[in-house]
Amino acid sequence: MIHTSKRPTPRCFYIITLSLFMSSLYITLSFGGLLPSIFVTTSKIYEEIYEADTLDFLIIGDWGNSGVGKDLKHGPQANVSKAMEYVANKYDSKFIVNVGGPYKSAKDYQGILSVNDSKWEEIWLKVYNSTNLRRLTWYTIAGNHDWYTNVTAQIDYSLTVNSRFFFPSLFYVRSTLFGKDLNLKAVWIHIDTNIFYYDVDSIVEIKMEGLKSNLLNFGFHTQQAVEEKFKWIEQSLIDNQDADYIFVIGHHPLIGICSQVNHMPRLLELLEEYYVSAYFSGHNHVLEYKSPIKSSPVAFFISGAGCKTGFGCEGKDWGMPRGAYGFVHANIKEETMDFEFVDATKLNKLSAGKIVYNGTINSRSYWYPKL
Repeated sequence: MIHTSKRPTPRCFYIITLSLFMSSLYITLSFGGLLPSIFVTTSKIYEEIYEADTLDFLIIGDWGNSGVGKDLKHGPQANVSKAMEYVANKYDSKFIVNVGGPYKSAKDYQGILSVNDSKWEEIWLKVYNSTNLRRLTWYTIAGNHDWYTNVTAQIDYSLTVNSRFFFPSLFYVRSTLFGKDLNLKAVWIHIDTNIFYYDVDSIVEIKMEGLKSNLLNFGFHTQQAVEEKFKWIEQSLIDNQDADYIFVIGHHPLIGICSQVNHMPRLLELLEEYYVSAYFSGHNHVLEYKSPIKSSPVAFFISGAGCKTGFGCEGKDWGMPRGAYGFVHANIKEETMDFEFVDATKLNKLSAGKIVYNGTINSRSYWYPKL
């Protein structure tokens, strides 16, 4: 059915249409118009060994807005970067968990177009460029904005330009060994939750047309695709039940009412059934936490305040009010993982943020004793 109107076409329509065309052209040139293997789940596990008694890392999401602000060349994320550097240096952090949602600049909110996009320099390399942050790998997943133009560009960048931005596929598994005699094992299951969160038929906003189009083009809107991804997640959980810790990383949150969107309740059930230690997410531009309980032994983290702030999820146990920027710092030991939420809105003379909440979660043996 064709609708006609005398009103002029909005300028944003042409911008989005051009972006979609360029995205499609880039994907076609890069992959010959075929569905690339990066969209196919595999049983491959990326193995890492850290000769350290504990494993220290940072969690950040929804970063990358160049923005403007008093003394902030790169917007609010400049302070977040400085506070991350302070923590990484003090605790010898080993890597960064990137829960998605980057590359929203002052120009647009459309993610990355290609491996040569200026945003790589503008809002990643030139911002998180301190001595310690430059050496850390960013283990990455896709958020919704990453799908607005060309999600494949970030994976291509990881595989061909800079492997420190680690993003080999939309779904992948890592295994890390650490501790005395390498006796501790943590497994990280990185997933793309866009397929579970969005119903393409319900997407009507013009600014989200790119997301809708790409989900349709890559077949991520079908029930078959949803079932295949859930099957892969469950099998990955089954295959790694020997781990001391299992972490699942997805962009969209699973706290309270935020977990009740589209297919997200099924994801929540899987995490609880297989005794996942924690679920790290972003999307909501807040710092929030929900504690594990006997009926749901999963700790839920939202670290989505890397460069923007907004509203959180009803049902949380703790959360910062709107207006706070920051990240999560965590340290895994043999029996526990200590964590702290760092507010980097204002920094002290040492460029350190303020610890606004901290806690501890137990290893899986506490909930699921090994025989």
